[in-house]
Formats: sequence, C-alpha cells, structure tokens
Amino acid sequence: MTERYDFLVIGGGSGGIAAARRAADHGARTALIEAHRLGGTCVNVGCVPKKVMWNTAHIAEVIRQAPDYGFAIASNNFDWPTITKARDGYVQRLNGIYKKNLDTSGVSLYTGWASFQAPQTVRVGDHQLQADHILIATGGRPTVPDIPGARLGITSDGFFELDHQPQSALVIGAGYIATELAGVLNSLGTEVTMLLRKKTLL
Repeated sequence: MTERYDFLVIGGGSGGIAAARRAADHGARTALIEAHRLGGTCVNVGCVPKKVMWNTAHIAEVIRQAPDYGFAIASNNFDWPTITKARDGYVQRLNGIYKKNLDTSGVSLYTGWASFQAPQTVRVGDHQLQADHILIATGGRPTVPDIPGARLGITSDGFFELDHQPQSALVIGAGYIATELAGVLNSLGTEVTMLLRKKTLL
C-alpha cells in the first residue's frame, strides 16, 4: 500500500526537521524519514555534546587555578563515565523533544533508510511513500583518509562513543573541531599530540 503526502523529508537533522514542521504548519501533509536519532549532527555528535565536554574541561581548568585565587580545592578523581552518561542523557532528552515537536506539528515519522523507487516514490522498510515534493536533507559525515592504518582511528563522531578516557591521543588535523577536542582531552588529563599539515592551528 502506498501512502501519499504533500511533502516528504529525508533526514531528521536541524534543517530537515525545521522544513517538515514549517510545511506542516502551512497545511501540507508531511512525513519525515530518519534512520538514527533525531536532531542530526549538532544534537547528537556535534555542538551540543561538545559543549558539555567543553564545560567539563573548563571546570577542570578552574579547579586547577583555584588555589591562585585563595581556594583550597584539590581534585584528582575525575570520572569520565559519569559525565558521558549525563551528557548522553541530555542528548536523549533533546531527541525526545524533537519527536514531540514533530508530533505536535502533525508530521509523520518513519524510522529507517530511504531509497527512491521511482520519481516521487520512496521506500523505507515496509512502507512505500509518495509525495509531490521531496527534500533530501541527509547532511554529511566525516571522511576517513584512504591511508594505511586509518581505520584503526576514530572520527569526531567516535569521540562521543568513547566509554573511557584515553591516557594518550593523537589528533590528526588542526581545524576547529580537532583543536576543540584536543583541548578538551588535554584539560581532562589526556596526553595529547596534534599532527598538523601546516605550521599553525586553524
């Protein structure tokens, strides 16, 4: 059975969700397809969890500097699983808020991978969907260079999957993401080495 919509969005990141809700608010019968968690890169493996880790690193720096300001604070018992559990719980709450907002706007949500079967026709799982207008808002993903041993490393996405704090880390790259994550790890006590292509960061 084919289900018919006015507007179909493939991708449940910030752009896809905003487009779907706006279309629904204007009266279009709208559906959204997402294979993973709602919210896209920013919410799940980008700015939101990164800011949690950055704030954690900032607190570590403040504790180290506290004696210079007259505070007798000593703490060497930072626990990586504690903050990552809290961080992931916060992200999950945001996932739930996005789902609630879609429901409130009347947007149908399909979980799975979308594939085009014909013009204006998409299949996701056992569902076949048709729409006059289809928006592809699938975002991007990190690129792993095709060099020997590259698959032994992780991308910035993998940083948020670490279940323990590494004792040492090599960060290849010097853009803002590499620099931020290197700084977070360093502030929390990981021995960090950065490998730069050019002479300066960023």
